[in-house]
Amino acid sequence: MGNVKRIKTGISGLDKLIEGGIPVGFNTLVIGGPGTGKTIFGLQYIYYGAISGENGVYVSLESDINELKDQAIEFGWNLEELEKLGKIILLKIPLNKKDFDIFNTIENAVKKINAKRLVFDSLITFSVNFDQFKIPLDYKINTDLKSMIGDDAMIFYKGKSRQRTVYLLIDKLHSLGLTNLIITASEESQSKLTVDGVSEYVGDGLIRLHSVEGEEQFNTLNIIKMRLTNVNKGIYNFTFSKNGITINK
Repeated sequence: MGNVKRIKTGISGLDKLIEGGIPVGFNTLVIGGPGTGKTIFGLQYIYYGAISGENGVYVSLESDINELKDQAIEFGWNLEELEKLGKIILLKIPLNKKDFDIFNTIENAVKKINAKRLVFDSLITFSVNFDQFKIPLDYKINTDLKSMIGDDAMIFYKGKSRQRTVYLLIDKLHSLGLTNLIITASEESQSKLTVDGVSEYVGDGLIRLHSVEGEEQFNTLNIIKMRLTNVNKGIYNFTFSKNGITINK
């Protein structure tokens, strides 16, 4: 689909599987179990963007900012320097403040550095702690997103619910006009792919990371969906090299 404007991920070997990159403005979910490399995936995406002239915001509900910097430096990514240059913002969201305005906090960070990329880490942590955040209950659901999930929209009702707030968050991130990676936990069942059971329908793209145990542990990646894209289907091994995640064809 040659007319679609795309953004290069910086994940070695990934872009050629998705026609050169993720379509601009997409929400792409990165799902997987613990230890599968989701945070490294997100950091690599933000780092590559920053050194390529596309500022980015990394929103963390889980890891401490210093922990993220320590993880990144193992791959030669100096996030502290990029932070000082105003190319990235590492935004730690508190989970111990009642009615914290997460939407405006993210939006202000995006505007501060004119960001083009955003990583939200993670959706499952947001879902578990949704009652801590200030959620606008009169928020207007994007009609385009509503049309994507069809009759499933009936699960949303007036008032706070875990599913509704997940939907509203994804819709809000979409409205920022950035190209977002949204990290969350996978659900190993036939009925749903993610723990919340909603985001897989609303997301424009879905990339799954998996760690296979055995005599030798190895990691795999597959692209479940990417709208407006001819995806190279299949399960691909990937490794953690000195420069980050590398997908092996």
